[in-house]
Amino acid sequence: MNRLFKSFNMLRDIIEVYIPVIAFNIMFLTFIVQIIARYIFRYPFTWAYEVTVVGFSWTVILGACYAMRKRSHVTFTLIYDMLSKEKAAITRLIGNVIILVTFSLLLIPSMNYVKFMNFQATSVFKIKLSLIFSPFVYFLFSTILYTIEDVIEDLKIISSPDRKKLKNNAGKEGELI
Repeated sequence: MNRLFKSFNMLRDIIEVYIPVIAFNIMFLTFIVQIIARYIFRYPFTWAYEVTVVGFSWTVILGACYAMRKRSHVTFTLIYDMLSKEKAAITRLIGNVIILVTFSLLLIPSMNYVKFMNFQATSVFKIKLSLIFSPFVYFLFSTILYTIEDVIEDLKIISSPDRKKLKNNAGKEGELI
């Protein structure tokens, strides 16, 4: 079981950390090459736009999954900071339930769309669009799982009579929200 858990974490790191890092580096280098080719040599590459768009998309979508895992995404806590711990947890719970319902409703249609796009390919490299769009399905799935984790945490805060130390939204242990 421990080996399975380690394999799962390694796969998750590959998808959420290494692929976005590689995609960003390829995108950035291609962008620099395209600038040099277009403005210095007056010979733009047709493939560069395709690489930068796909690289940017994968970086943002898969990077958002990692930010969600580490609870390091941007949050606006102006209202939460004015509320008691229990009321802040209730407010977060409502928001997280909205996210869960919305993303759950999006999951099946998004998977169907990705399968549907398998017949089309990119114009230059002829990569199937289903491969290009597949990170969005992973984004939905991982966001659902991470949000379920947040819902459980908020339910613990709401129902905990002794208010033991729980994780806060930033993922730090040891302090109440």
